[in-house]
Amino acid sequence: MESIKKQYQMKTALFAVFFIITMIIGQAQELSVSVHGGVSGLSYKSDVGEGKQGLGGGIGLEYTHYFSGHWGVLTGVEARYNSNTFELDDNVQFLSNEIDDRGSAFEYRVRTSGYEEDQRFYSFGIPVMLQYRGAISDKTGFYIGLGAKVLLSQKLKADAQSKIMDLRGYYPDLNLVIDDLPSHGFGTLNDWEGDAEVSLKTSILLGLEGGLTFKLKENLKLYTGIYADYGLSDMQKDNTASNIVSYNPESIQSVISNGVLSHEIIVEKSNYLSAGVKLKLGFMLAKTKQAPTKEIMEPEEVVQTNQPTQIVEQEVVVAEEVEPQEHVLSDEQVAYIEQPLVFGEIDKADVPSSLQARLDSIAKLVNDNAGVNIKVTGHTCDLGSESLNQQVGMKRAEAVAEYLKTIGVASDQMELESKGESDPDFPNTTALNRGKNRRVTIEVLTQ
Repeated sequence: MESIKKQYQMKTALFAVFFIITMIIGQAQELSVSVHGGVSGLSYKSDVGEGKQGLGGGIGLEYTHYFSGHWGVLTGVEARYNSNTFELDDNVQFLSNEIDDRGSAFEYRVRTSGYEEDQRFYSFGIPVMLQYRGAISDKTGFYIGLGAKVLLSQKLKADAQSKIMDLRGYYPDLNLVIDDLPSHGFGTLNDWEGDAEVSLKTSILLGLEGGLTFKLKENLKLYTGIYADYGLSDMQKDNTASNIVSYNPESIQSVISNGVLSHEIIVEKSNYLSAGVKLKLGFMLAKTKQAPTKEIMEPEEVVQTNQPTQIVEQEVVVAEEVEPQEHVLSDEQVAYIEQPLVFGEIDKADVPSSLQARLDSIAKLVNDNAGVNIKVTGHTCDLGSESLNQQVGMKRAEAVAEYLKTIGVASDQMELESKGESDPDFPNTTALNRGKNRRVTIEVLTQ
């Protein structure tokens, strides 16, 4: 009953994930192709051995829908390669109850030395992540993503080997131990090799990633960052094997490996863990414009005469009137413009020299993008009277506007406002916070 309940919960979660994915893809604003690599595999908990993660990596196709200038929801699909190694402690004995070729019950005793497995498996991840992005400059930004991923895995394949494998049979009715009867499955193997396949459970991962973005072209960005994914559940699916190898009554050379992951005594827990570096290219999706159309002019009416006449059909290409193209600011450029311009000093309204280079960049962005209007708002801290702070805020807004006008921004592109002390960015509890609140903000109104 418990397993049926878990299966139902997993199916419900998968349905919800696929529903969200469908909604996001339908409104996708950015399509990304990614590659990632690092350590990737299972994190083992075991008292009789040690598991280590190997190198892995993968590729992905992602869709992002931004519902504000900074926040968006990401989904898609990832294909991953994962690897592990596992080494058993020497002289660990495994016991299981078996029946020999003559129908007699006995205790199968297996002891190994130098036993290890090289493991690998492929998986597919479906992420649903909340992503935040911000601007550092007009061409550089940063991003942080946090969310969950559904991990669907193929069977884990293991190449096993053991320097020494001792196979014995203990018959309790006779109090007899048989350790040298190879034709009946008992004896010692040297440099044994085998392989196994083990099924894995679907897992829910907690995912985190972040890094820098670089604008390569108008609709193309490069993401460089790091990531980490951790599985919230045990991926061990079938751990009912009672021994490290299966008994074969015909020959010790034919024993079959069960794999350490199929034995609950060897592996207590196995959670997915992956971390490394990630690169991706993001393509902003845009609608295509219609091409110009052709019109065929009807021939003029011809008056009948005695002279032979020739009707000429004239084709005239009529081009659509093309309006001047307006450039559109990217979200990173808007975020860059709207970062606060901190004045710092009290009662000072002149533009600090430290802000002039940034205002030059802002003016260039406004001038290069037709149809962009801005609102310039002055702010103060809480020191001084409310009326005085209102005046100082307006003087700061006017100073910034005057500076922008000297480098080409038209007066009718700017609205001026003062909020005085009424809209602090930080609590006015320290001198540092008050300095940050003495600022001017620029808001992009139209594009």
